[in-house]
Amino acid sequence: MNPETNKDTEIKIENFQVFPKHVGVWEGEWLRLDAKGQEIARFTAILTKRIVDNRWIQANTYHYSDGNTVTHNFVGTAIAQGVIAIVGIDSPFGNFDSVAEEHGDNLIIFNVRNKVEGTLIGTETINLVRPDYCVRTSVGFGDDGNVKSFMIIKENRLKSNE
Repeated sequence: MNPETNKDTEIKIENFQVFPKHVGVWEGEWLRLDAKGQEIARFTAILTKRIVDNRWIQANTYHYSDGNTVTHNFVGTAIAQGVIAIVGIDSPFGNFDSVAEEHGDNLIIFNVRNKVEGTLIGTETINLVRPDYCVRTSVGFGDDGNVKSFMIIKENRLKSNE
């Protein structure tokens, strides 16, 4: 943060319309489909979402049917009111630039771009249907801009705070 910035005018994630409603621990069912709608993978995940020192902190732990578990960590910074730039800490997510923007009082639209080429590689909507339930849909794009995959995610909040 620029030291000359007045703390009173700093954009605070905790004052956003939608992101604070997602803080907590969520459990989800994930379904990945190819471009033709055929199932590629099905797994569960636990997502921990927090706001710490005006940063969006998220850890996604994926649980696969073969017993493997993988965790990916993300950190987001407010760049405008209702808009967060999110960086993946773990590979391959460090290769992407992501921006998530609130719409209304329950929707986030998330665009992911390749850092080098700047091409759009994914768009996700996160719809907070109820305080304890959200549905996410995602479209992945190949380097040629054509649809590569889809993802459907249903998540239930396990707890609001850690």
